[in-house]
Amino acid sequence: MTRTLEDNNLEDLPDPARRAFSFGLGLFPMLPMLPMLSGCDADTEDDDPSAQAAPAAGTGATPASASGVFRHPGLLVTEDDFTRIRAHIQAGQQPWTDWWNKLCADGLTHLDAKPNPQAAVYRADGTKWAMYRDIQRAWCLALRWRLSDDTRYADKAVETLDAWANTLKMIGTVPEGSTAHDDHTFILLAGMQGHQWAQSGEILRGYSGWAPASLARFQDMLLRVFGGICRDRLANPSLGSHANWDMSSLCGALAIGVFCDQPDLYRQACDYYAGNNRGKLQMFGNGSVVHGVYFMHPGHLGQWEESGRDQGHSTLGMSLGGDLLEMAWNQGDDLYGLHDNRFLAAAEYVARSNLLDESGKTYPMPYAREHNPSQPHTSLWTEVNQSFQHGRNAWEPIFNHYVNRMGLAAPNVARMVPLCEPNYGSGNGDDMVFPTLTHRRAAYAGPMKPPSGLAVQVRDGRAVLSWWGSVGASSYVVKRSARAEGPFTELATVPASELLTHTDAPSRSTWFYQVTAVGSDGTRASSSAVRAAVGGEKRLVLPLNGLGNTGTTGSLLTPAGVQSSIEGRLLDGATWGEGRRNDKALVFDGKAAGLQLPPGIFSGLDDFTVSLWAYANSLRWDSCLFFAGHDGFSSMYIAPKAGQGLRFGIYGAGHNDSQVVEAPGFMAIRRWVHVAVTLQGSTGRLYVDGIEVASSSDILLSPRQVGDQVAFLGRNWAHPSFDGRIQDFRVHAGALSAAEIAALAQ
Repeated sequence: MTRTLEDNNLEDLPDPARRAFSFGLGLFPMLPMLPMLSGCDADTEDDDPSAQAAPAAGTGATPASASGVFRHPGLLVTEDDFTRIRAHIQAGQQPWTDWWNKLCADGLTHLDAKPNPQAAVYRADGTKWAMYRDIQRAWCLALRWRLSDDTRYADKAVETLDAWANTLKMIGTVPEGSTAHDDHTFILLAGMQGHQWAQSGEILRGYSGWAPASLARFQDMLLRVFGGICRDRLANPSLGSHANWDMSSLCGALAIGVFCDQPDLYRQACDYYAGNNRGKLQMFGNGSVVHGVYFMHPGHLGQWEESGRDQGHSTLGMSLGGDLLEMAWNQGDDLYGLHDNRFLAAAEYVARSNLLDESGKTYPMPYAREHNPSQPHTSLWTEVNQSFQHGRNAWEPIFNHYVNRMGLAAPNVARMVPLCEPNYGSGNGDDMVFPTLTHRRAAYAGPMKPPSGLAVQVRDGRAVLSWWGSVGASSYVVKRSARAEGPFTELATVPASELLTHTDAPSRSTWFYQVTAVGSDGTRASSSAVRAAVGGEKRLVLPLNGLGNTGTTGSLLTPAGVQSSIEGRLLDGATWGEGRRNDKALVFDGKAAGLQLPPGIFSGLDDFTVSLWAYANSLRWDSCLFFAGHDGFSSMYIAPKAGQGLRFGIYGAGHNDSQVVEAPGFMAIRRWVHVAVTLQGSTGRLYVDGIEVASSSDILLSPRQVGDQVAFLGRNWAHPSFDGRIQDFRVHAGALSAAEIAALAQ
């Protein structure tokens, strides 16, 4: 397939701010932008070292995603970076001096070479090699100019950019008229090479020898030939392809957005990666961090979406992710820190998958089975593919941000850096070259920081702790108390060389945990205390009885133990009708009606219980009593008629990935029915009228894994709504017993 200049015109593509997968069901109220200046979720304590703000963008402290004002140069290398790198070189410091000398000796910076522009570039023939080489030449020439002030290199770089701006009209997979298979990998070409072209342009945009008209021509070429494809890809997400496809488009959209001063393109990339729906019913593909990191294992190990595929593509995700996050950081947007450094969790997982132990063997890796998105629903990955360890130089931005800039420990990433550093070339055009020269920062020299991101998940009735380590720590002391202020009892000491997790099996109660980092010199730094209700507790009570003009108001207990009031929102014809006990019940019309719930109800839950009363007039296939998830690709639900019966399902990679508990028959109609689901560890149980009707010991996913940015009663993402009434919706932390479920059903 060939993409033409006209095909990629930005004016013809949908505006993501207006686009919504509403299916005629109405829109959500506006949700706030995810905390882009925070290095963590809102639940993370203020002393989290990852909560430092990114550098201010533009003239104020507002990130570019909010202000639309860009800092230039502000992609992979900023003015501050050039000042820092020059100082290292002038002082003869390593590794900067060594890599500067390698850059100067590289044939890519020879002044007698000529650019080789093409009118059309196809990924399936040799034209791509001409573009790959000229992209790398322009980048290396631009770096050599900025680090030496020798304008000959700037002129040569400008010559290359001008030649391509004046010549390139289209990119595609196969040439017109070819009978070769079109696998649509022009999308990868647009993203990866679009972002790489923008890097050189961003460095050179301040060069007085580049005529404004020529600069504008190059910007126009990037927008029309590359940017439109990236934008279209992100506006039409699909789980039918792997994470690296989205990551390519994200890098292209963000980089071109900055270089071409297109705030909407930049904002689209930030929102997509963060999974921020801005109040719209929006889907996100595998490049969104919640989908890209499919499963969070203990010790903050994040299973990457392509880990079951191979390590070449997994490390490509790390390479593109590091570039994406560093560019956003330089514009004041902290995508590195989203969801408690979720990308670092993936980087540690992928790095460890490519390392060998002292015996020269691969490390055993935890793995949650996952659907292969490009194959039929019967195709599951069941383990990490470690058949080949990949030495891609993907690690410099990741290592230098989390470790050298932020003071966090990333032991597996740190081990990969020296193993991959010699691989500075990129013959296949995937990666930026000379990343050690551009990204390496001096080692973190600040005080040892307290452990951050302490999370306590209650799974199978036990408290599972995970935390981020600190540069300089030799061990960590895990402590527990019955009170947030202590006193704390020491439970275990975990060496810094081990996976940073601990499993506790205390009595059923509410406990507080703290982790203290211990330095080799005896220095100690403690995290804030984190609360865990090991015995379970009411998380949400939503009566839905229509009394006192508070029919959609409920009581929510946050994971921190704070009681608050929440209110659902009636959507598209939802109203009130006869309840069970001379009161009112919420009525859904079987078409579009629903009750929207606020996000955060299921925050942090592994073991849980959800229950409600429902009265069905009739049953519609795949209509939902309850639905909650990150989006339509990562969700959980209760459907009165699905498969062969009443079903609870949960999936992290689309419906083909579903893990279900299903009753032998559909829900009864024309009477009130109590429905409840419990999950404890990997065992899910489904109850009807207080009696267990189905169970499965094969449920690996949980609310914590799939999120709840989108939550409904009475409908789901796209199907007709429930035809009937609902009352008394409850959520419990922990799995209630059979006797407790029976009591709720009275």
